[in-house]
Formats: sequence, C-alpha cells, structure tokens
Amino acid sequence: MKQLSIVIVSYNVRHFLEQCLRSVQRATEGLDAEVFVVDNHSVDDSVALVREHFPWVRLIASDRNLGFSKGNNLALRQVQGRYVLLLNPDTVVEEDTFRQLIAFMEATPDAGAVGCRLLNGAGEFLPESKRAFPTPWVAFYKVFGLSRLFPQSRTFGRYHLTYLDASEIHRIEVLAGCFMFIRKEALDRAGLLDEDFFMYGEDIDLSYRITQAGYHNYYYPYTQIIHYKGESTRKGSLNYVLVFYDAMRIFARKHFSQRHASLFLTLIYVAIYFRATLAALRRLADRVAFPVVELLQFGALGAAVTWFWGQYVRGIRYDPALLQLMIPLMAALCVGFLWLSGAYRRPYRLRNLVSAFFSSALALATLFFLFKAINFSRAIPLLTAFGAFVLSIANRAVLNYRRTGNWLLDERSRLRVLLVADEGEYRRVLNLLEDELFYPSMVLGRVDPADYPADGSQCLGGLPRLEELVAYHQADEVIFCSASLPTHEVIGAMSRLAGRLQFKIVPPQADYIVGPNLIVNADGLEPQLANLTRSEQRLKKAAFDLLVSLGLLMAFPFTFWVYQQPRRALGAILRVLTGQLHLVGYIDGHSPDLPRLKGSFLNMGALVPHIADPAAARRRTRKLDRLYAYHYSPALDWEIVMAGLRNLGQEIRPQAKP
Repeated sequence: MKQLSIVIVSYNVRHFLEQCLRSVQRATEGLDAEVFVVDNHSVDDSVALVREHFPWVRLIASDRNLGFSKGNNLALRQVQGRYVLLLNPDTVVEEDTFRQLIAFMEATPDAGAVGCRLLNGAGEFLPESKRAFPTPWVAFYKVFGLSRLFPQSRTFGRYHLTYLDASEIHRIEVLAGCFMFIRKEALDRAGLLDEDFFMYGEDIDLSYRITQAGYHNYYYPYTQIIHYKGESTRKGSLNYVLVFYDAMRIFARKHFSQRHASLFLTLIYVAIYFRATLAALRRLADRVAFPVVELLQFGALGAAVTWFWGQYVRGIRYDPALLQLMIPLMAALCVGFLWLSGAYRRPYRLRNLVSAFFSSALALATLFFLFKAINFSRAIPLLTAFGAFVLSIANRAVLNYRRTGNWLLDERSRLRVLLVADEGEYRRVLNLLEDELFYPSMVLGRVDPADYPADGSQCLGGLPRLEELVAYHQADEVIFCSASLPTHEVIGAMSRLAGRLQFKIVPPQADYIVGPNLIVNADGLEPQLANLTRSEQRLKKAAFDLLVSLGLLMAFPFTFWVYQQPRRALGAILRVLTGQLHLVGYIDGHSPDLPRLKGSFLNMGALVPHIADPAAARRRTRKLDRLYAYHYSPALDWEIVMAGLRNLGQEIRPQAKP
C-alpha cells in the first residue's frame, strides 16, 4: 500500500494545474505516493500538458464534464494509498505539507480527515479553512451578518468558527473541498463523494459522513497552502448561485429532518435574494456615489460661477430658464469626461484629470459656439471646467489620504515590481516581462533568496529583508521565481506581507505569470479574464465612441488641420457616430479567441514603435490585441485616440471574428 494518493480534478485551468503539479512534485519527493489528474473535458490543452510534462501522473481524460464528485470518484475507485488527498488544481502546496499531515494522522488515530491553513493569492487567511455544519441557525447567523458582527461569539461565529484561534489545532466539522486530507479507512466507511452534487456541497456532505462513521475532522495550522480561490470555479455568476442552492437543497433533504430541511431551504432561498439585492445595491452605490456627488458639486460650482460672472463682471442677470438647462449640462459634461478618462478608477492619476479637463473645456466651448441660442457666455463654461478640474483634484486627494495616508495622486502607470530570484532566473524573467509579455511593470531590482548572495552579485537585498525593501522602494508587487526558492518560503513571505501589495509567481522554466484572477502568458492574457468580456466595459466603450466622436465632429471646423487627410477623418468620425465602427479596436481583427469588436480606425499600435521584421510584428500584434482586450478602459481608448488622432481615417482595421 502506498503512503498517499492525490486526486486532482481539473477543468480549463491549464496554467494553474501546471503550477500545482510542480508544487506537488516537490512535496512528494521521498514519499511513496501516486497522483491522479482527472480532466473534465478541458479545451485548453490541459491533457497534452500533463502527458508531455508530467508523465508520472496517472491521467484520466473524461470525454465530458462530469463535475467535481463524479470526477473525483473516477480516481478514488483506483487509489492505493493509506491516505487520500482531494486537491484543487488552483492550489500550491509547501514542500513538507504532506509529511506533516501524514505525521499528524499517524499520531491522531481518531482523525478521519484534516485540513490545513488556506491562504488566498494575496497571502490572506481564508476563513473557510475551518467551518461548522450549516444547520438552519448557523446559516441564519451567516446570511444576516451576525457572524461578521460577533466573530468571537460561540453562538453567532459558528459558520467559520471565527472564535477559534487560527494558529492552533482544533476539531472542526467541515473541511474545504480544495484540500481534504482523508484517512483511506475513514473514506471506505463513509463512502465516496455523493454524485448528486455536481460542484458544490460535496465537501460538507463528505465531512458530515466522516463524522457519522465515528471519526473527527481536524484543522491543522502548521502548514499552509495557496488557494487561488475562484479559479477552478467561477463564483460570480447566477449559475453559481443556482448550483450552490441546489447543492444545499440536496444536503438538507439528505441529512436533516423534514421540518429542519424546510426551514433550512427557506433560509437559503431568502438568503439568495437578500444577498443578491445587497450586492447589487453595493455595486451600484460604489459605481455611482462618487460621480453623483461630483455632479452635484459641479452643478453648484456652475451656478456660483454664473452668478458671479453675471453680477460682478457683466452686470446682467441671465435668463433663469436657460440656466436651468445649461448648468446641469455643464456639470454632466464634466462628469462624463471624468468617467471616460478613467478618473473614477483607483489609483487616481493626475493625467486622467488633465485629459478630462481639456476634453470638457473643448466640448463646452464648441457647444456654446455652435448653438447660438445657448451662447450666453464664453467665459462661464471654461471657468466651470477649470473649477471642476481643481475640485476633482481636491476630492481625489482627500480620498487618497483617507485610504493611503498620501495626499498626492499616484502618477505611476506601471507597477513597481521586486523580483525574488537568483541571478540567472532574474535575467530570464526580466527578459520575459519586457520582451515577451509586455507586462506593464517597472522592475526595481532583484531580491536574492539568500540573506547574503554567495555569488557576490549585486542585488537590493536578501529575502529576510523583503518587508523593508518593499517599504523602502514603495513596491506595488512582488514576483517570486519559484525555481529559485522553496514554496514554503514563497508562501511564508506572502503571509507576512498580506494585504500590503500584490503577488505573482513564475513557475520554473515557465513563460507565464500566475496571480489572483490573472494569468499572463507568452501569448498575452487569458481571454476569459479580459475586461472586454464585461458588459459594463462594453457599455463604456459604446458611450466613449458616441461622446468622443460627437466632440470631434463639433470641433472639426476648428481642428481639421490636425488630420493628415481631413476628408477621410471626417468620414471616419461620422461612421463611428452612426455606430458602424469603433474609434479604437484590434490591430488584427481575425483572432477568434478575443471578445468580438466591430472594425475600427485606431489601435494599440499608436502607442508603440514600428517593427520592421514581419514575423516579430505579427507576434507583437497578437500580444498587443490581447493586452487591449484585458486592460480595456475608456482612459486607454482616449490615450490611443490622442496618440493616433493625426492619422484618423487613413486605414480601417478589420472586424473581430466571433
């Protein structure tokens, strides 16, 4: 009998799976272990990856998506280990994790299963590391926020057992499905995963059946893993809510009495609407509160400017009916251009505000000039736009100070990055970031995995001083090259710096970077993570095309000399205004894996120098288009328009294929 059998069910997470298997390979060195990967009919070459790079893995390639339970059971019927680990593919384990848990299970004969300390991709502790069974009252306290209000209460804090010290061993009731280390004997008594559960709830059900079989479940904090929560299963969709509700329904009807099951399901049903309503209101408030406040501020500012100019400069009183139209219009235009320039998105940048100021001033001046009926003053719109600019800077300075303690607006458009690597890996990854990935970063320097580098090479410092280096260099992100240091040192450093900055990992010999909700590979970025897949960003793009093309049209009599070919530029503006084309789109519209866009006139090529080599140009085109889809924002479109405005209308870029 083997010591350990590891079962990983994977679906379309190729890069996370590769990183997971590399960490598992390190952690199983010296152990008599077997590793199963069950692929649930992925379309991202996961099967080819495992066959080519991990021939020691026992691969089970399903011809359809079986779900989590059935996928695990395919392998569980074949395992030969004394202990069995159910492991998610979006995890990274420490080198001694398996040894520690085997030793714990050997010393704790009543332990049927054990879970360890879970960290997310930002190094923060995940509360689902320890949970209780979701009885009706436990679910009630969780759903209505009492568990968050009273985390130390043994009554209200039971859902995540928040009253238990996360640094000590505890008996718990529910293990997280991403990491369930189970005694095979206990699994044989409890039975395999219930295949009525497709994706969620099976971990609660199996944990419950293990306790019913006479064993206890434990939380063990002395080893920890990273769980890129949400990568193997997307949790933001309505489909997730429905599947999760169905899982809770199955669990309640299976293990609760009829009375308690009905109460539980009622609470879950109410919870779905309650939490969904709260989440929708919170998202709405987050998105509109700041613009609405500034709309009111700019309206009051416009009224004050109009009153002052009329009373003390012109000595006249303007028509109140006209002002009731124009003051809200001036305020709305100022807010609209702030929104399009990305001025409501953190980090707040001065260049976005400057862009919005000039755009709104030009639009207001043009509007007042073209329409004589509302042209009661040339100075008032310009003064209002300038006042809005000053006020918007003040607003963001105050918000920035409250959030970070810094009054200055962050002008950095690139991440300030520290690379933790040895000299050779540092040079490889540096070239990867700059030449292959076009990663928007400024590498500050190398942090050596050792305290004092043995090779005498120059670097900023050693890993033990990483916290000091982050503070001194004001780093935004740390990238760990896992070929250069053990996984437990990576996870330990992330845990110490949790909440202060971002983290990414480059696996050994890999041409991609892994981070929370992000994969950057040699071909660009994962298309399903692109900004342009989000409906609100598509709406912003449509609004950008409408407003900017309208502004360009109104300004055309005064700016026609800017364009190399004015007649073609005017035609381009009209085609965008009528919705036939985008102002900005892809360089190559023939990539089927990118979100669909109409044809366009400008693209990311306006921001980078020309490449003469055709092959290199094709490679860069693909990367730039993927970067555009991922990083899309109205501010990026505006930057491209400003860079390529002179050439507007000279060439139409093709439409993206569906």
